[in-house]
Amino acid sequence: MMKTLAQCSLAVLFLMPLALAAQSPAGSWKLSVPDENGTMIPLYVDIADDGTYTLDFGADGIVDTKGKYSLDNDKMTIQDTEGSDCTEAGVYTFKTDGKTMTMTRISDACTGRGGPDGVIAMEKR
Repeated sequence: MMKTLAQCSLAVLFLMPLALAAQSPAGSWKLSVPDENGTMIPLYVDIADDGTYTLDFGADGIVDTKGKYSLDNDKMTIQDTEGSDCTEAGVYTFKTDGKTMTMTRISDACTGRGGPDGVIAMEKR
């Protein structure tokens, strides 16, 4: 019985980092957003482990916006620091399975971020 309990405990310890890694937002993501005329354009989002992100509108290889983020369990606070008219913080819940990530607005003073529904859905690039 003790051996089985010890094996289960070890399995949990080894699998826990995998579960945590699956919830990390870090990576290269893509989605489409409407431009000022309503035409959908690609947007690349690169989220680094160091708490920063970059946005490439039009997927042309040029970083248009830089920002920082922090995590608190399933909540992510994001704040553009360069290249944006709005530098207020926004708070979103996020969920990722490593292939997709969905961010749902809790609060955000930047009205354009998150679109009218407050949901940002991305796919891994």
